[in-house]
Amino acid sequence: MSDRVTLGIDLGTTYSCVAHLDEYGKPVALLNSDGKTTTPSVVYFEDEQTIVVGDQAKNELARNPDHVISEIKRHMGEEGFFRTIGDRDFYPAQVSSYILQSLVEDALDDLGVEPPADGPIADVVITVPAYFGGAEREATKEAGQNAGLNVVSIINEPTAAAIAYGLNTQDEARTVLVYDLGGGTFDVTVIQVSQDEIRAVATGGDRQLGGIDWDRRLVDLFLQRFREQQPDAGDPEDDKEALGELELKAEGAKHSLTKKATYGMSFVANRQRVQFDLAREQFEQLTEDLVSRTLDYTELVLDAAAEKGVNSIDEVILVGGMSRVPVIAERLGERLLRRFPDLPEPRLQDPDQIVAKGAALFAVSRIAEVDEVESSARQDEGGGTVGSGFLPGPRPGAGPKIVNITSRAYGIRAVRDERDEVGYISFIIQQNDELPVDKHETYRTVSDNQTEVNIEVYEQDTEVPQEAVSANKLAIEGILPNLPTGKPAGQPIDVTFRLGDEGILEILAESGGKQLTLEYTLPGQTPAEELAKPRPVLAKG
Repeated sequence: MSDRVTLGIDLGTTYSCVAHLDEYGKPVALLNSDGKTTTPSVVYFEDEQTIVVGDQAKNELARNPDHVISEIKRHMGEEGFFRTIGDRDFYPAQVSSYILQSLVEDALDDLGVEPPADGPIADVVITVPAYFGGAEREATKEAGQNAGLNVVSIINEPTAAAIAYGLNTQDEARTVLVYDLGGGTFDVTVIQVSQDEIRAVATGGDRQLGGIDWDRRLVDLFLQRFREQQPDAGDPEDDKEALGELELKAEGAKHSLTKKATYGMSFVANRQRVQFDLAREQFEQLTEDLVSRTLDYTELVLDAAAEKGVNSIDEVILVGGMSRVPVIAERLGERLLRRFPDLPEPRLQDPDQIVAKGAALFAVSRIAEVDEVESSARQDEGGGTVGSGFLPGPRPGAGPKIVNITSRAYGIRAVRDERDEVGYISFIIQQNDELPVDKHETYRTVSDNQTEVNIEVYEQDTEVPQEAVSANKLAIEGILPNLPTGKPAGQPIDVTFRLGDEGILEILAESGGKQLTLEYTLPGQTPAEELAKPRPVLAKG
């Protein structure tokens, strides 16, 4: 059994949180160096070799915005994306690793624990949006490893929330809708919850929809008001420091309007000041379409759950800081009552910490499972078991069984006949299939004497699966060569897809005794030459 600290990490787009289990087995959020349970997911580069993470980094948006990287989670797994600071390029997994390192170091300080002299500094479970694909998940795992962590598992954010929620629910199974609107991503998931099992049923969402989109609407409004009040002051967007400050003020206005009916705004750009009042009603009208987008995704997920035989919801929990905005619960409740007239009102459920707490519970449970397997293996090697005199019971740290699902469908490009030059996507793994999943389909060659087949694997890139090739994202391709010669069209080609709990896909194609195993090198990974460069030093205030 590892002596390392076990942590659950909610690595958010705008804010992150770390939790562990206390001596009573209760999940508790840990404090950062500023004495807070949440840390801005922002990195400030003092230079290429010295960085600051958190509130201090966020404050630099108003002074040195060109040296600040934020919202990096939206680019996880994005091929070719990087930010240049000085003479160096920094990739999403790199930047995320700096955030993770800071989070864990602060957590160890809060616990009064010294990092191990060698090896990983902690065992962690990191959460990701349910709608993340394989590339995003792999980039998240890479970030944890680059931060010196043993990444025990990657788990979906709504599932983590459901784990924490499930320990406080009644013994009977309940079907819960988890509406997770965070700073940068949105997920909605139907989950069946009991003390013994957390079973995801259907999920959906948008990795490019979150609280920062509400902030940007406010920034645009503030800029418009400036131009109206100061028409001769020049373009306020030319003042980079003012723009950085506006981002902070927009977030402050949003938080204020969550509790108050009006917000008094004042800011300076190009040495000119403007002042005005913003009403909550105006803010809600300004962002009404964003709320509607989340409700549309919710309807799609409820439809998908109904197709799997789940036609009722017992409770709706709101997760993520953006869920605090009053209009969210109001509009969601109104929409859901059309389908479920007796459904209780949606309620906030520890929105900032519940995901990290659930990840911590899952981490301890997962490590207990690994320890049990390893212990059994050692006992088998010794020719027997060591009896304790007690009947078997729940193992320490054991949690509910987790049944996860895939948020994307995966398939290959197939053609209807040899004249079909475009083809269509034949999905092998369907959206919302339970994980792990192992499926295969048989296809056939289209030409006489065909000696090779091009295997193109696609990932769903739309809200619901569509057969059109253009509606999907090419994940990987390879050639199955050296098929037997002289054969007529119609020779069988067996294709197997295996998708594990963490969303990593394996593909095997077989025909005529020949095999092709695709090495799924996911996009968005940090180039080796960048990883070889010195890692910046993390400065603490």
